[in-house]
Amino acid sequence: MAKFNRRQLITGFSALYLAALTAIAAYALHQTNFYSLPIPNVLSALTVALPPLAGIALESIISFQHQLVSKGKLQTSKVFQAVNVTFLIYETVLATLAGTHIAPLGGLWCPLHDKWQEMRTSRDAKSIQRIQDAFNCCGFNGPKDMAWPFPDKKHGADTCMVRFERDIGCLEPWRTTERKIAIMLLIVPVAVFLWKVALFLAPGFDAPWLPSAIRLPNDNTEEETRPRPAITYHDLEDNADEDSLRGEVNRLNKDSNLATHVEGGRIRPSPLIQETENNMWSRD
Repeated sequence: MAKFNRRQLITGFSALYLAALTAIAAYALHQTNFYSLPIPNVLSALTVALPPLAGIALESIISFQHQLVSKGKLQTSKVFQAVNVTFLIYETVLATLAGTHIAPLGGLWCPLHDKWQEMRTSRDAKSIQRIQDAFNCCGFNGPKDMAWPFPDKKHGADTCMVRFERDIGCLEPWRTTERKIAIMLLIVPVAVFLWKVALFLAPGFDAPWLPSAIRLPNDNTEEETRPRPAITYHDLEDNADEDSLRGEVNRLNKDSNLATHVEGGRIRPSPLIQETENNMWSRD
């Protein structure tokens, strides 16, 4: 079985993650058009484009920087910073615009009313019928409020209510659907931003070219493999409060005095041995 390195696994997971976000945004775009929601198509379309654009741009920059590093040209890329700031603005704008279709609930009434009135004025029977059939309702704010079939010589304002036996307006379920779709459109830019943060902070993501403001300190594996200096080692072991150099000098002096004392005791003969040697010489 083929083995994949860490970067390949991260790239594969990122591709699946961004594809899922693209699918969510595409579904939101489809639902926006299906229910004729007052959410601009340009907002939905830009949200659909965000995940693949972010993935392609970031992967291209990472590959380019790794090529520079392999050539010994380690540097923080100004292009990376510019692209990152651009996407941050992009994501913020999308999230803000999507948020305007979520709350407050009272503020959603006017856009929905204007949209329904626009469809009523343009005689867009197909769109209004689709909404009424989807939510089993009639009219906008009530079963007789701009409902389809439109009033004429053969149909009254209550035709929809009588024919389909519906007694509720479409405002509430239509507004709830708008909020759900807007939440999807909000999730996508937020999720893309979190993906980038997680990518930079992922263990083993080797990117020494990242700006220091967003780069975590490297793992301590390199530092742990290096031989620890004796002074630092003793400081950690003894938890000395004094200066490291002074403490080490004091320890060395103590060791030197101890060695001198031991050596002097070993060389100097004891009094008993000295007396025995003197007696032997006197006998001779």
